[in-house]
Amino acid sequence: MKVTSFNINNYKSIGSKDNFLSVDPKVTALIGKNESGKSNILEAIGKLSFNRPLSPNYLSNKNRGASGEVSIIVHLEYYQSELNQFEVSQANTSLSFIDNTTIKIEGGLSELVKDDELLMEAINDVLELNIRSVWGNESKRIKSVQDYMNGLKVITSHVYINHSAKLGHLKSWITNAYKSKEDLIDKIEIIDNCLAKHYSLLPSMYYREQYPQLEASYKYDDIKDIFKDTNHIFYRFLIAAGITEHEIVDAFEDPIDGNRKTVRNRIVRKIKNNIEAEFNEFYNQEKIEFQIEFESRVFKIYILTDDKAMNLSERSNGLRWYISIFVDVLSREHKNSSLVYLLDEPGVYLHVNAQKQLLELFSRLAERENQVIYTTHSPYMIDSKDITNVRAIEKVEEGDTKIFKSAYNQNLSNDSKMETLSPLVQAIGADLKFNIGPSSKNNLITEGITDYMYMNAMINYLGIDSAPNIIPSAGVSNINRIVSILFGWGCEFKILLDYDKAGYKEYDVLVNKLDETLEDKILFVCCNEEVVKEKMVSNPQTIESLISEDDSKQLSTPYDGSSSSKKLAAKEFHDKVVNKEIELMDETVYNFKTLFEALNIQDYNLTTVRN
Repeated sequence: MKVTSFNINNYKSIGSKDNFLSVDPKVTALIGKNESGKSNILEAIGKLSFNRPLSPNYLSNKNRGASGEVSIIVHLEYYQSELNQFEVSQANTSLSFIDNTTIKIEGGLSELVKDDELLMEAINDVLELNIRSVWGNESKRIKSVQDYMNGLKVITSHVYINHSAKLGHLKSWITNAYKSKEDLIDKIEIIDNCLAKHYSLLPSMYYREQYPQLEASYKYDDIKDIFKDTNHIFYRFLIAAGITEHEIVDAFEDPIDGNRKTVRNRIVRKIKNNIEAEFNEFYNQEKIEFQIEFESRVFKIYILTDDKAMNLSERSNGLRWYISIFVDVLSREHKNSSLVYLLDEPGVYLHVNAQKQLLELFSRLAERENQVIYTTHSPYMIDSKDITNVRAIEKVEEGDTKIFKSAYNQNLSNDSKMETLSPLVQAIGADLKFNIGPSSKNNLITEGITDYMYMNAMINYLGIDSAPNIIPSAGVSNINRIVSILFGWGCEFKILLDYDKAGYKEYDVLVNKLDETLEDKILFVCCNEEVVKEKMVSNPQTIESLISEDDSKQLSTPYDGSSSSKKLAAKEFHDKVVNKEIELMDETVYNFKTLFEALNIQDYNLTTVRN
């Protein structure tokens, strides 16, 4: 299952308002100034487990100014592969963590458990038993059995916490005097197996408060203890490579010299095949090779670049960090359930190109039914081709963290809007020139984020390689500010305006107050020069006007002219088009191709696609 959102209540700086985090199906970026509360959000999410309730320590992290208690609600939905596997009418699921004893379930997963006839029949058979005749008369045991039975009674509305341990106890506690002991054990194992299958649909959280770096060498005596710590970075390195504890023992302790050499060669091959090959696929700053040496009773790691071998500790912190997080993340993919990777400032030690490659790693992880949520201050850690996955985090005067559904929310502070070109730039704390800069020769300014989403979706749909750098303004009235900066930097750009009163008002500001030469850079959505010259908006047109009625009907939340549906429709259109979930009508394709031709994005033979 994939997470769609979190409701985080009263955890540290997060209060009971503006505490809803919408999560992208693949990668979500959290941006905001230092001390805005980004790390608190990751911590609140990362310390969750769907197999245990909130701990007392978790609940003690209460927002000092809040009247309510700490709680969190997680909203999920099935992946398409899971929908194909299970026949369920309710796809959405919510899990509520409200105390240190229970996790409530509603929706799809609850229905899936309820509709499992084999599971429910086994539970009913167990619940019908006389507890004392099966498990004896010892008072403490009877109380535990009763508690376990109460959990089974509400199995469709509550997670059965630590089900394997509890059901294992039930099996071991059955008295030998009970005649149908083996039959009961079978029923308990059915319950255990069915719950394990259903609960495996829930994702696991990958969260590190710190990023330990892989060391250059490890003593064998220390490695034996490391195998007891499944979170140790060297243990994750071995798991990622597929190296077993038995192989490490044989590599150092096998009394036959030839056997030791054989297993050592096997370990080296596994590292090259399972780590080195995949690492070089994404880290193309330089090609590296891992060289492993077994010197005395020490496991040593060397990095070979251009035939020059260096001890891992001699390489840059950036490369060591990248290798460490790469193997840590790679090792988690050996789990059966999907993962939500929570990464706090993951690119802080990396140079610009390496940061961009980290985004490629995130995309790769998301392709395997995982999700990534990360925080950043770096403009290089924002995917300029798709900024719809960015969430802005801001701390208000009262000290509470405020979570916005996008980086282009009009409710961000006025200082954010006035001091920078857009809320996105202010939230990053960076300068827009890092993203578009004077060297950029092809920029397109749109009125807002919805225009960006439609344009980006159609550029993706048509497979346009020479697409412009789209800069969404925080509202049409802010376009002139962006234009002023681009003029100063010597950037080439065009401006796309809606054919409505607000669009013409900004047109007048741009042409009559800023620079009359801008007239040649402005295009209205309708692309009709004769209509535009009349400067009379008799039939207003926006970017949504380019979407055919049939395509609009394919959206669960079509644009109906209201502000509430505007962004929802744009986001759904964008996601469905990019993920190839809908086939667009020729009318929509023709309208956008006409617009793109007018913007000189790409030439088309329009007559071949017209209805």
